[in-house]
Amino acid sequence: MTYLYKITKDKYKIMRGKNCFWEGKISKICDLEKIDYKRLTRFSYGGNIVFSVDGRSVIKLYPSYVNDEFVKEKQVLEFLNARTFSVDLPQIITTGQFEGWNYLIMSELKGTLLIDIFDELSLEEKKQIAFDLGKIIREIHEATITSRQEDYEHWNQFLSNQLQQLEIHHRNNGMNEGLCSQLQSYVVRKTFRDNEQTVLLTGEYTPFNLIMNKVDGMWKFTGLIDFADCFVGNAKYDLLGPIAFMFYPYEGLNKIFLESYGYSENELNEEFQNELMIYLLLHRFSNISFYQEKSEAAKKAASFKELEEIFFNFNH
Repeated sequence: MTYLYKITKDKYKIMRGKNCFWEGKISKICDLEKIDYKRLTRFSYGGNIVFSVDGRSVIKLYPSYVNDEFVKEKQVLEFLNARTFSVDLPQIITTGQFEGWNYLIMSELKGTLLIDIFDELSLEEKKQIAFDLGKIIREIHEATITSRQEDYEHWNQFLSNQLQQLEIHHRNNGMNEGLCSQLQSYVVRKTFRDNEQTVLLTGEYTPFNLIMNKVDGMWKFTGLIDFADCFVGNAKYDLLGPIAFMFYPYEGLNKIFLESYGYSENELNEEFQNELMIYLLLHRFSNISFYQEKSEAAKKAASFKELEEIFFNFNH
């Protein structure tokens, strides 16, 4: 028998796809928590082991070597669960530990992940998502503003760390040599405004974490999941995922999204484009070549100046 506490990071990579093994562990957690169930269904996306229990609740397992993710997600959900937002968030039911791994049991949000349907949506549905997503990100940011000195220090240390590994990160993610050679001259630390407020960031407002449902015959954004990667920093960092993953190839979506968040038309300028592009390059999960694949113009871009105008276009 393999106990969870014996599973190392390398062994987890091998065992992650063994559904029967993980279902057995989740079944034992259900027994431990006295949860009666008929069916356990594993979710296919994400780095953690996550199962649906009869479509009513979700059990999420956290390997012991990423226990900080458990701590963060628990703290963030406890904070957000005490507040009301325009879309649904998972509600914590209970937490516990099994064989040395922590787990979180929370309510299951009904619906379909946006990643599974985004390409099929009409332009009007995409526009509505852009508007609704800008609104919820602003709501969460306003609820989590912090001015603690240690938060500024952690954010600045994060930026410094990202700058140090900038070139190797992008080479490892397939950035072409022409762009790689421009990184050091393009990304200048003084670009950042150190006096701006810090907020709770997920960095994960992507179609993998957005729940959709049909409302009056149209697909609508109704729920948000996955808070394991949260940290505190500049609010602009959270605007990158929706734009790079979804909005930039479609005329008008960036503008709808950013104005819904709270930016005025005058603020959607060249300086803002440059700042967002640099944050995108410093994002811990940044993959420029992946984003370029969504647009012929982006694939042909020979400079970061060209890319910032393509990715962060503010056209009507």
